[in-house]
Amino acid sequence: MDANHDARRITTFYSASHLKHAPHIEFLHGQNVPYFEMGCRLETIKQHLLDDKLIDLHIVDTPIEISLIHPAHDPKMIDYLRDVSENVERYIRDDFAIYHMEDQIEDDSYFYESVFPPQSTDGFYIYDSVSPIGKHTWDAVLMSATLAVRGADVLLNGEGMAYALCRPPGHHAGRRFMGGYCYVNNAAVAAYHLKSRGKVAILDIDYHHGNGTQEIVWDDPDLLFVSIHADPTQDYPHYVGFASETGGNNAPDSNINFPLRHGTTPDVYLDTLDDALRRIQAFDPSSLIISLGFDTYKEEPMGHFLLDISHFEIIGRKISALGFPTLYVQEGGYAINALSAMGVSFFRGVLEER
Repeated sequence: MDANHDARRITTFYSASHLKHAPHIEFLHGQNVPYFEMGCRLETIKQHLLDDKLIDLHIVDTPIEISLIHPAHDPKMIDYLRDVSENVERYIRDDFAIYHMEDQIEDDSYFYESVFPPQSTDGFYIYDSVSPIGKHTWDAVLMSATLAVRGADVLLNGEGMAYALCRPPGHHAGRRFMGGYCYVNNAAVAAYHLKSRGKVAILDIDYHHGNGTQEIVWDDPDLLFVSIHADPTQDYPHYVGFASETGGNNAPDSNINFPLRHGTTPDVYLDTLDDALRRIQAFDPSSLIISLGFDTYKEEPMGHFLLDISHFEIIGRKISALGFPTLYVQEGGYAINALSAMGVSFFRGVLEER
């Protein structure tokens, strides 16, 4: 551990590159609405954690080698993402030209891939309409993954915890698919980086199921994925996240889902968390990764759980009490006016227990 590190603060990695990815709109039930996954989400969390002296902030400027992403993702998909981003005007122009609309392209346009297109011969696609690609999306995505790897390096170097302020988020991205605001699965990239030290557990406490993470680690006995999330019969991503999904042939007990109904109360949620933490403790990983979503809040615009600000401190304390070297990777959370309070509450709990 760095002798200069302040144990009362969590080592935190950040890059302003995320602000380059700034879609304006998404399409919701026939209407264009402001893009929910906006840059101010991360900025407000970062600033209030700094103000409360809970983080030791490290600005990251140099991206990782792309090869560090490949254990989690098909390299051809990563090449496709990079190519679309770097040549987005051509992609949009080619689409618009079909309808003789090529003169309507704006300077800051984003490429919205067709929803559920047939899989190409390479077998990858973007599966929804809320994951557009702009000319700077690749820069933001690569730096987001970089922050997760830098956080993993801190654990490999002997520190007990780190926080990666990742944006775009990642847990809906699988080996060959992107969606749900996610392009590269930051938690999964970090998990493969940490496997050099031994088994890794990933606990996903975002409101929505981490379908991409589940798909990536499904058949790996050295990776445990545990998720507490909204019942997929009621909420996104709908097709996956059921309790019956327990892992592949080589890792039959490596996947544990805890789907919860709309209106889940804090007591039920915290009891479920205790169960999840017991399962992680039994796995006895060398490292723990938390896919950290703040969208379980009672006033979350895209969620239906009933947690209050104070409950995030309890959650942070319970996770930290396990004592495993832990990397916190930022995922969702869209109640802009409350995000900072949730972040402060959560990390107060984490640091209090350590």
